[in-house]
Amino acid sequence: MSISQTAPKADRVGIAVAAMVFTDLTLSIADAIIKVTISDMPLSQFIFLRSCITLPLLISILKWRFRQVPLRPAFPGWAIVRSSLLLSSLLIYYASLPRLDFSMAAAVYYTIPLFITLFAAFWIREPVGAQGWVGVALGFVGVLLMLKPQAGDLGMYAVMPLVAAILYSLAMVLTRTKSRGENPFVLALIFNVIAIGLAGGASLVTVMAGSDGGHSLFMGEWIPMGWTQWALIGLLSMTMLIGSVGTAIAYQLGPSSIISTWDFSYLAFAVLWGVVLFSERLDAASMLGIVLIALAGIIVIRR
Repeated sequence: MSISQTAPKADRVGIAVAAMVFTDLTLSIADAIIKVTISDMPLSQFIFLRSCITLPLLISILKWRFRQVPLRPAFPGWAIVRSSLLLSSLLIYYASLPRLDFSMAAAVYYTIPLFITLFAAFWIREPVGAQGWVGVALGFVGVLLMLKPQAGDLGMYAVMPLVAAILYSLAMVLTRTKSRGENPFVLALIFNVIAIGLAGGASLVTVMAGSDGGHSLFMGEWIPMGWTQWALIGLLSMTMLIGSVGTAIAYQLGPSSIISTWDFSYLAFAVLWGVVLFSERLDAASMLGIVLIALAGIIVIRR
């Protein structure tokens, strides 16, 4: 195996933060599209087709740009665990989107930085410091302020983004600790291989069960697709590629406690799309939440 594949990368916080914000912008646009389009399509069909488009693109990039990097990760076991956690997180979050306001789902989901900081502090003893904890706390208060209008309606679907947040946080801490030296395109490759295997298996089970198999949040009979649906799947495949690689780069090049705070930018983008695309009301509490999230990012990056 090559040294470049396994040697840990030095921290480059500025690049890591920029990668995280751009990734969040891309993913927020993709999730807004998913909220509108995915309600009639089984998640198994969506994930399978999206990964089938993304996988050959990743292989082409690796063969063209990183010829010296093996397609097999240096530590395949950890890469598989990381990808499985990340895939489970995305499936649960996607399943909640059609049933919640976009800003509501994002607010619950974006307890992610809190969990990442907790896991990083107590699992790998990553120093956070008093100022870092203040920044994370302010960001979490901002999330709660944005959640407050719907605080009395926290049913099963609102809990699903919370579960997704815990799984995602575990995946990102693993990225920082066990997969830091891996090429991010290889990590994305493993993620898509696992996604194809699990989603394809779920679809096969649905076919074998027939009409008696019923329909769940994750499985169901495939729907016919026209050019519009294929175009959307292609677009979302590109955003998936950006998300997989961008997130890996961010957490490889920056401390989890810093990058997790800038990861709050997804929430600001989600609220923006909620107002612009879905006519969700942005009240004074939500405005204050955005200010606190931005302040939290400044505090943590300068600590």
